[in-house]
Amino acid sequence: MLKREETIVHRTLSEITTFYKEKDNRLTENYIEKNDDLLKKLNDKNQLIRVYDKKGKIIVSDKNGDFPTLEPVSASIKTVDHIKSEDNETIVARSPINSSNFKGTIEIVRELTSYNKMMGHLFMLMTSFGTAAILLSALSGYVLARQFLKPIRDLAFAMKKIKKNGFQERMAISGGRDELSDLSNLFNEMMDEIEHSFKQQKQFIEDASHELRTPISILEGHVSLLNRWGKKDEAILEESLAASLQELSRLKKLVVDLLELTRAENTRMITQIEKVDIELVIRQVIKNFEVLRDDFEFFLDIKGPLEAIWISPEHLQQILIILVDNSIKYSHIDKKILVSAQQDSNSICLAVKDNGIGIPPEHVSKVFNRFYRIDKARSRESGGTGLGLSIAKRLVEKYNGHIFIDSQEGSGTIVTIYLPIK
Repeated sequence: MLKREETIVHRTLSEITTFYKEKDNRLTENYIEKNDDLLKKLNDKNQLIRVYDKKGKIIVSDKNGDFPTLEPVSASIKTVDHIKSEDNETIVARSPINSSNFKGTIEIVRELTSYNKMMGHLFMLMTSFGTAAILLSALSGYVLARQFLKPIRDLAFAMKKIKKNGFQERMAISGGRDELSDLSNLFNEMMDEIEHSFKQQKQFIEDASHELRTPISILEGHVSLLNRWGKKDEAILEESLAASLQELSRLKKLVVDLLELTRAENTRMITQIEKVDIELVIRQVIKNFEVLRDDFEFFLDIKGPLEAIWISPEHLQQILIILVDNSIKYSHIDKKILVSAQQDSNSICLAVKDNGIGIPPEHVSKVFNRFYRIDKARSRESGGTGLGLSIAKRLVEKYNGHIFIDSQEGSGTIVTIYLPIK
């Protein structure tokens, strides 16, 4: 803005100077007085233009506004000065006139009143806008901070509720798609996993306690019987010792199965895996069962060549032993077991089929649960603990495989597992 005011003064001064230079020999005091229309034409608001000779005598003067009294000052060169007072500021520009018949000075005085007013208004406007912008920014920042920090406060509040009420508490999900919403979802998923793990652990302890209570109670009963009458009665002594040994054997098997299940569920447990020839392992397992159970017929159906897979040989044997052993336990009339294997594009499919008693439809989805037994009395007679299929399922899933049961009551059961090749 100040530069613009200076430009106006410079332009006006140059036009007057050029006009007088062009007149040269004709330029006299009389000529200047008669041609003062030029000053009126070029003059602007809040501006004074005057021409005076080298003695300071004012020849012509034209002003638009009130100006302080300024003593004429002869100029030898073109000058531009800023004069400031308490309540005003002016630009004073002077240029010499050196013609043949006249020596003097052109002077232009321009008040910066409008400039100062405009700058004052502009300053007030900028101050107002700046203050409003600061307040708006502060308010927006406060609102945004509350919005951004709300999920964190909710997270802290949820943690306090979890500490007070248990693992069932969750964070409320806003439905947004930002990082904090992702954090809330992740927290809830993590709490779901923790709650599920604790429920499993609690259920496992309850089930294990229940299963261990029965053999311990039987042992306690027989020991009490021996303590009362078995010392002198050989029949009672022999019967109680035989029953106690049977329960001890069952108790030992239950503890071993519990340990196996714990190992199978521990996904972080380091296991030695290698490329295993599946057909070789299947044949070895069947050969062992043929020696142990010569009352059964075992059939092997290998459909095409089988690619070796990465797995622990012990785990593969354990899975097959569990499935074949289950088929034996529940096949009392038609004692034939078929083990088959084939390969598709991504996995090896193993199946164990029997013609036993089968599984009622309402129980098929539950047989993989720990300690689940359809007929507990029959399971006790066969030495089952209700953990075999649970162990097999955990081991299969440990290698990213899948296990399925297809069974019809009275017609037999087929257990199929899929193990990925890579």
